[in-house]
Amino acid sequence: MKNYYDRTWKIGELARMFDINVQLLRHYDKEGLLVPEIRNPHNNWRSYKYDQIYPLGMIRFLRQLDCSLEEIGSFMPGRNPDTSEKYLRRRIKMVRANYEKLLKTESLMNDRFAMINREMKYAAFDQVFVCSEEDIYYIEIGGIEEIFVNELFYLYPTLVFYTGDKTAFAVMIPGEETANFDRYSDRIRVLTPDEYLVGYHKGPHEKIRETFQRMRDAAEGILDDGCSLSDTEICIDIIDQFIEADKNNFVTKVMIKINRE
Repeated sequence: MKNYYDRTWKIGELARMFDINVQLLRHYDKEGLLVPEIRNPHNNWRSYKYDQIYPLGMIRFLRQLDCSLEEIGSFMPGRNPDTSEKYLRRRIKMVRANYEKLLKTESLMNDRFAMINREMKYAAFDQVFVCSEEDIYYIEIGGIEEIFVNELFYLYPTLVFYTGDKTAFAVMIPGEETANFDRYSDRIRVLTPDEYLVGYHKGPHEKIRETFQRMRDAAEGILDDGCSLSDTEICIDIIDQFIEADKNNFVTKVMIKINRE
């Protein structure tokens, strides 16, 4: 009986051994990462020898560390204890950093959904009311052409300022965390506590100005004499395209500052 050192494994046998897809082994062959030592010239069937098993195990392990095939191809051939330790420690450090980033993202997502649930409890789409708001800290991120390349746009609630035909985007951040945004220190702003006319818009963003007008019309029967409204509408996206496919179900909180003489 042949021992393991002498036997060979067909591509399907090797795939089952490592619980991977045959197509993946073919891809590794194509990329030169794990080329079968035996190839039948008549049917092109691939067979692997014993000394190719451990390299495949190493490749599988490195892929779990999110190493690219190019990196693995550079690392594998000339590895030794010294280079292996340095490379693996560097990769583990990167994995840890990614893990910490994921934990931060999870925390932000939890905060965002908590905000959504909180706001939806009070969202009355047929009402307009006066409300005192606490400090709202935010970071200016620019116009529509700039927001999609800014990672903050995907992590924090969106704040949109409408002044006439001008629109400016920002993201809301926790006031106690402003020190963590050194990169954006010159763009951090705060809406100080004040009174606002508040309403909720349900539907496409392109129709939000109808809600602006509805709120301003309703203000005449709500505000005291001597009060006026700011020219700027401040909008907080509650339910938007990130979590809802149907734009008719988008929900936006609209705030207009009340000026008192």
